[in-house]
Amino acid sequence: MQKRLSANWRTLFTEDLLRGQFFISPNLSLSIPSQLLSILQNGISSDAGQSDTVHIDVKSYGYDGEEYEDLGEDSQETVVAVIPIKGTMYKYSSWYNYGMIDIADIIKAASASENVSAIVLDFDSGGGSTAAIPPLEEAIALAKARGKIIVGHGDTTCSAAYWIASLCDYIFVNNLLTSTWGSIGVMMSFADFNPYFEKLGVVFHEIYADESDEKNKIFTEALKKNYEPIKTDVLSPLAKAFQNKVKDNRGSKLKLETEGILSGKTFTGITVVNIGLADDIGTLPIAIKYAANLAIAKNFEHNY
Repeated sequence: MQKRLSANWRTLFTEDLLRGQFFISPNLSLSIPSQLLSILQNGISSDAGQSDTVHIDVKSYGYDGEEYEDLGEDSQETVVAVIPIKGTMYKYSSWYNYGMIDIADIIKAASASENVSAIVLDFDSGGGSTAAIPPLEEAIALAKARGKIIVGHGDTTCSAAYWIASLCDYIFVNNLLTSTWGSIGVMMSFADFNPYFEKLGVVFHEIYADESDEKNKIFTEALKKNYEPIKTDVLSPLAKAFQNKVKDNRGSKLKLETEGILSGKTFTGITVVNIGLADDIGTLPIAIKYAANLAIAKNFEHNY
């Protein structure tokens, strides 16, 4: 399926980075300042990586296991659509990545198709921008309202990726060796480019009206290394919203007594299932078969 780049995608993608609010695993967060510096120094090429990123590998599978392209429009039978959510999650697309707005549109298209009975979201992501979450939440809610089964399957499924996985009706962990889940938490990362520009002879002036003494205050304080205001006003509310969302979605399955489960710790293997972050261990074909069976059962209940 093709993605649609906005005419100002470079600006939108850069602004997504500059917002600095992330549900993301720590190893990925370390790369954010370097990405910003690279954009600052080199810009974003309009043709970089075109051959690798203009198509997303959406496939569908019949109940007999037959594979179809995209949402299985050529199939004469009901199918399970598999939609990948992989790599760092940003709201907007660039030549380097699919934005979650595009992924959300694909989920909506699958939910609108009478040919699709269930959707498997296939995760391999350490999370990403907080702004990437609402489009996916909306799309999944629409799919459920239309009666579609939503099953999650993932290898690495952390932070923002786990937020979305927790919305699924059932969740599979891919394997006991490398699958890493959790990292339920929020962080902010932004770069102070003032020293860079000052070396170029640029002098900055910020002037606020007397009536606007609170404007940008938490950010100017953060630049002075006083992080408490931004933690209190921005990060803590986001972290609590994340925790509450996971608790609501996973309910009694979640072992809240597990140390670190809601404060950023990651887990691997069977532990992910034992503490309630996921429901079972299974490869993608197992998740597809399970989704198909759930759809069959739901259809039987509806008819009888």
